[in-house]
Amino acid sequence: MANSKKGTAQVNPPTPKQRVEKQFGSKAALVDKILALYDAAEGSRSKLMQTANSKLTTHLHNTQRMAKEFGTRDGAITAILALRYPKGNAPEGEKTKLEKFSPWRLMDAHRQATTAKK
Repeated sequence: MANSKKGTAQVNPPTPKQRVEKQFGSKAALVDKILALYDAAEGSRSKLMQTANSKLTTHLHNTQRMAKEFGTRDGAITAILALRYPKGNAPEGEKTKLEKFSPWRLMDAHRQATTAKK
């Protein structure tokens, strides 16, 4: 209690695990909520279950942003390709590469394409 005044109670902020359990009930429920927002690749559930709770809450936030702004993962990919290739001649390899991106990377790629267009 180095920085607390004498006689006051020390308050510790909740840990990421405590926040996840309070908001979602369990880590599995949080992962289910994330997977429900976008079409994930095979094996994503097991990979997400191994991820830290703090990263999962950030992932949920970015997935919700992507779903709000573009509707679906394909909507985000289409928007990025439209910005990068305005004439509509996007190579198939580019779309395949974007399909492997996480929601956070898709949002970042869209931001970069928007900035480059200006």
